[in-house]
Amino acid sequence: MIHQIEVQVLVLLLIASLVSMGARWLRLPYTLALVVAGLALGFVHIETLKGLHLTQELLLLLFLPPLLFEAAFHLPFADFRRNAAHILFLAVPGVLVSVGVTAGLAYAGIHLTGLEPGFGWAAAFLFASVIAATDPISVLALFKELGAPRRLYLLVEGESLLNDGVAVVVFGIVAAIFGLPNLHGQLVALDGTGEIVSYALVTAIKTGLGGALVGGIIGGLLSVVTRQVDDHLIEITLTTLVAWGSFLLAEQLQVSGVLSTVMAGIVVGSFGTHYGMSPTTRLAVQDFWEYMGFISNSFIFLLIGLELESGQLLAYVPTIAVAFASVLLGRAVLVYGAMPLTESKSSAVPPAWRHVLVWGGLRGSLSMVLILGLPADFAARSLLVSIVFGVVTASLFIQGLTMAGLMRRLGVSGPTAGGGLEYELARGQALASARVLAHADELREEGFLDEATHKRLQAWYSTNRDEAAVRARELAGDTARPERLLEGVKALAAVEQEAIRHAAHNGILTRQAASELLSRMDHRLAALDGAAHEGDGVLLEELERWFPQSKEKE
Repeated sequence: MIHQIEVQVLVLLLIASLVSMGARWLRLPYTLALVVAGLALGFVHIETLKGLHLTQELLLLLFLPPLLFEAAFHLPFADFRRNAAHILFLAVPGVLVSVGVTAGLAYAGIHLTGLEPGFGWAAAFLFASVIAATDPISVLALFKELGAPRRLYLLVEGESLLNDGVAVVVFGIVAAIFGLPNLHGQLVALDGTGEIVSYALVTAIKTGLGGALVGGIIGGLLSVVTRQVDDHLIEITLTTLVAWGSFLLAEQLQVSGVLSTVMAGIVVGSFGTHYGMSPTTRLAVQDFWEYMGFISNSFIFLLIGLELESGQLLAYVPTIAVAFASVLLGRAVLVYGAMPLTESKSSAVPPAWRHVLVWGGLRGSLSMVLILGLPADFAARSLLVSIVFGVVTASLFIQGLTMAGLMRRLGVSGPTAGGGLEYELARGQALASARVLAHADELREEGFLDEATHKRLQAWYSTNRDEAAVRARELAGDTARPERLLEGVKALAAVEQEAIRHAAHNGILTRQAASELLSRMDHRLAALDGAAHEGDGVLLEELERWFPQSKEKE
């Protein structure tokens, strides 16, 4: 017997596939195309999809864990660690700055214009805390398409991963302060400023650090277990258990499920895949989680479109406009005002990147479901739902559709000199073939490839690599471009770091010596990143300072 839910899932899968193909053909952001499709479905009232809603339980328990795990799984930990200061500032104190500024501006703007007398301080802070969660999925896809700098991509993705967890914690604290149930459905009696501050600090530390600890332990255990198994199906199943299990266990312990899943994903992706997975298993696991991310995103953005009620939003357009402006100004204060105070000269973010960080802070589904979780008897609930839904819609369409133009205008895109797309294609083919050759050697050692097969494959891919490399060199010209030198140094630095860790693990180097060498490398890479922001000339000087003997040999 076929039930309605099975048909609904199949219909959504079909729509997601068709929208994906249409978005590619029309060159539109996929997530925006899904929202439009969801809006269209809401207008035509398809009977099959009747009663389907984006609920708090559906997002937090079904869709959010795989999305978080997939993003954290693919996060390059070495790069994340080098940029941890910026990412942590944006995600932790940055959220607090944004909440405070946005709440103040929204309260002042809505009251000065006389739009909504019922929009008090409680509503202002609840709005600011739920809207603090960024959801830059479409922006990150655009970064890949336009070839945005790797570090900029990492800053946006890293902030989004962590600030989701922080925003959820802050929302729970704000709700408790104003006498509403927290995320665990508990009412907390707080009397006086001292109790409020104490509750906020204890809750933030316990929830945040507790969630990270739970996820780290679960991710570490999985990494140890997968080392004992060499079956990609079993290991995919184990990662699936970790993605949802880390979230559910953390929530059961009343700590952050979001941060737990993120930490589990980072540990498994950066450590477990290399420590406990064979090359073939690694590829299978990566493909599986890429698919899970696609499915989860597709369902979420279709359901966002279905959830939006255009008539209700139109009635609040002036209020939504003021709230949207408050969010943008709050983001601007954070990025332009507060962020530079924590930077050194070598780690400073270029001005053009700051514009992208402000405009790329899109809002999405997490904000919507958090506001839907407010009690039905809360006086400002209906108003807040309309404002949050309106701001998310404005963010997705206004910021999402103008992001590409802004990036091109600012010059924040991949290299176009030296052959443009042809150079990138040749370079990509050379890199891919080189990676295949390395995996082929591992597969031969594991016995998966016999000697004759390995020899034939090696000959084919070696030819592909060499021809592509020659083509890339021809297109690039004889002079090494500074940004390509930096890319090469970073890629080889990862190999150096792995060699140092391996030597320390096997007792060839002392832990102290290994730690000092790794620290020096991090300092060198940070200095090179800082020089890159000041122009090709400064970067080239910095490269020659670190490698003085190379200039003499040229």
